[in-house]
Amino acid sequence: MITQKDIAREAGVSVMTVSRVVNGQYKKVSRENIEKIQSIISRYGYVPNLSARSLSSKSSGIVVLIIRGKGNRLMDPYNGAIVGYMSQFLQEAGYSTMVYTVLDYRDVTRRLRTWNAQGAIFFGMFDNEIEQIREENKIPLVFNDSYSTLRQVTNIGIDDFKGGQLAARYLIGMGHRLVGFCGTSLSDNGVDRQRFLGFSSVLKEAGCPLSEESVFDADLESLPPPDAYADGRQPTALFITSDLKAIEFSLRMRSQGLHVPQDCSLIGFDDLPIAGFTTPPLTTIRQDIRQKARYTVDTLLNHMADSSRPSERIVLDVSLVVRGSVADLRT
Repeated sequence: MITQKDIAREAGVSVMTVSRVVNGQYKKVSRENIEKIQSIISRYGYVPNLSARSLSSKSSGIVVLIIRGKGNRLMDPYNGAIVGYMSQFLQEAGYSTMVYTVLDYRDVTRRLRTWNAQGAIFFGMFDNEIEQIREENKIPLVFNDSYSTLRQVTNIGIDDFKGGQLAARYLIGMGHRLVGFCGTSLSDNGVDRQRFLGFSSVLKEAGCPLSEESVFDADLESLPPPDAYADGRQPTALFITSDLKAIEFSLRMRSQGLHVPQDCSLIGFDDLPIAGFTTPPLTTIRQDIRQKARYTVDTLLNHMADSSRPSERIVLDVSLVVRGSVADLRT
């Protein structure tokens, strides 16, 4: 593989001159040498070693996005959408993006130091480890959807509690009194816990509180089989805290000859693009994923530009999107 030293030798210039051309610093290089060096770069297909550059520079120009979990987390439409927006905004600001999934928070520091990251954005449940992550990494860190009680944590989130309230109010307004909730990690103070609290608070005020038997895990395995919803003993509607899970349950119902909303109404969460193309189109709680990505990137860039900037907690609004997956039981 050709190096800058090889290019310098062939062009008859110094390695520093080659480095300046590679990095777009043309002021101290003659037009003749610029053209000569660029011709050699093009001929050999030279690509600079970004990892080496980042390790030797105080300004690597790299921001790392870290997602909690295993496998290809970008296959999740929500993760794919928000990471795509963030990568676009960071690129427009002149930064490169590295994306990693981690299971153990101890991998975080290794990833950040490997690329000499200038900043990092976190997705997923890191609340129990935020303090250790901050102690080990003295760079700007921005978290998405964190409910950590630690001070000095910068977080961009949405009003999950309100989202749960909106779902419950709509179901009650449509005549549903026996409803269910499907979420995950409800013992932790995360997004699904907040959605559950908002949902259950409205139901309690309306005189139809959630029973323990009507709270299900988002892996869908704890849900009664779809055909159980036809006998009138199960909830007439479910609030599932993920569009993808709601669509999955709808497909399971259809495979057993049942239908949404006739046999069970569904409300999802996120308003992913696919939610509008299901049969029937999914009623859901909308969060503006593009806006969330924009706020997150801008906040990180502001903290990278001014390390003395105080921590921020930004809560973005949510809204109800009514489509066709909730039956009207008011008649």
